[in-house]
Amino acid sequence: MFRVLLACLLMAGTAAKADNIERDLDAIVQSYGKVGIFAGTVLVARDGKTVYEAAVGLANRETNVPNRTNTRFNIGSIGKTFTAVSILQLAEAGKLKLSDPISRFLPDIPYAEKDTITIAHLLNHSAGTGNYMAHKDFAANRGKLRTIDAFLPLIYDQPPSFAAGSRFQYSNSGMVLLGAVVEKASGQSYRDYLRDHIFNPAGMTESSLTLEDEPLPNRSIGYTRNGDGSISSNVDSVPPPSSDGGMRTTTRDMLRYDQALKRMALLSEASMATMLTPVGPDKEYAFGWQRKSAFGDIVTGHNGGAPGINAVFSRYQGSGYTVIVLSNAGMGAIDVAEKIEARLYGKPVQLAVQADSDMMLALDLVMRGDLRGAAKLYDRNTGHAPSVYQAARTRIDGGFETTEAIALLDRYLRFDAAVQLPPPAAAWWRKGMAYEQLGDKAKARASYVQSLALDPSFDKAKQSLAKLDTPKT
Repeated sequence: MFRVLLACLLMAGTAAKADNIERDLDAIVQSYGKVGIFAGTVLVARDGKTVYEAAVGLANRETNVPNRTNTRFNIGSIGKTFTAVSILQLAEAGKLKLSDPISRFLPDIPYAEKDTITIAHLLNHSAGTGNYMAHKDFAANRGKLRTIDAFLPLIYDQPPSFAAGSRFQYSNSGMVLLGAVVEKASGQSYRDYLRDHIFNPAGMTESSLTLEDEPLPNRSIGYTRNGDGSISSNVDSVPPPSSDGGMRTTTRDMLRYDQALKRMALLSEASMATMLTPVGPDKEYAFGWQRKSAFGDIVTGHNGGAPGINAVFSRYQGSGYTVIVLSNAGMGAIDVAEKIEARLYGKPVQLAVQADSDMMLALDLVMRGDLRGAAKLYDRNTGHAPSVYQAARTRIDGGFETTEAIALLDRYLRFDAAVQLPPPAAAWWRKGMAYEQLGDKAKARASYVQSLALDPSFDKAKQSLAKLDTPKT
């Protein structure tokens, strides 16, 4: 067996019994640390009281300093929630309205749409603005981005890609523009505003917007794993901190933030409701906050990620749980948080094993464009059904070793149905794609037909079969 099941009980249909919860949560966290997926800190609280806390792995591999409960992590895009709180505070103070156009505060912005893009559009990522990190000059200017004003030329050079309010497009640039609004409306730098209006009132003594080259005690260094087994720090690749993310904090300070919001120390109840209610094109994104349903509960919070950074901040409305996972490993916090969530709501949980670690690294390599390196990692786990499927998929997507990919899919189809994820219909569809690459249309058609026989509603197989049978003009 590749995984170990934890038996969990459901209490009153809402949340798991407290019996052995600390032991079970520690088993989850330690399993991810053991196989190298996770390094960082975890805090789980209920109604503000800590029920589990742990630190795993190294904060600094060069000096062998371990992660501790007071280690300060880069939380990536969780910082967007702080920008949202800042904007709603300024609205309460009468210094802006969510309906204000961006031109009120940034009259020189060179967008033709500047009078139609509102602060609300920027908050819920429907303004059409993009990602300054995709700008051709971003890498060359990374070290110069020390203030919000320094980001603006890159952002101004990327005009909106659609009419404000028409659709959702996650935008780091839009959040930096909101940071500029905070500065204009408050008369303070964004960094000082956070200190005076959020950190101090919430008692967050371990939080700051600190540049990478500024001294900071108890700082973690972010690390990414490479396909050859080596590990690289993110010192030269991490984006600079700004109002779109990148602040430094601890799990305990994040709990203080959570509790300050709950007791209305930062915003009124009405403003909290406005901030956490999706009204834009994406029904799972409100104003700077993500919102989802989980096991019948409403969850608000945000995730954060960048090279060497992964973080989760989740607040459970019904049960009163708060889950905070901060990691200085590139991928892992989200998986750990999902397993913790399942345990809290009485669901069986699978502990992490080496195959999970290899799969996670392989997925990261795919995102970096190294499909051959990813395929080699998947090949390490020939008895692990998901790895075998992904080994085939990566070869087909990359257009190499296609015959081997077909053999891998045949092996996958021989696994027990209980571990086949994706289902067999998807594997047959992939086989059809592989046969098309080899120029064997007859076998491709037979594979698509078999896929649809297993799942008549499988749209991808329908589309592939229709395309195959459409004469080329």
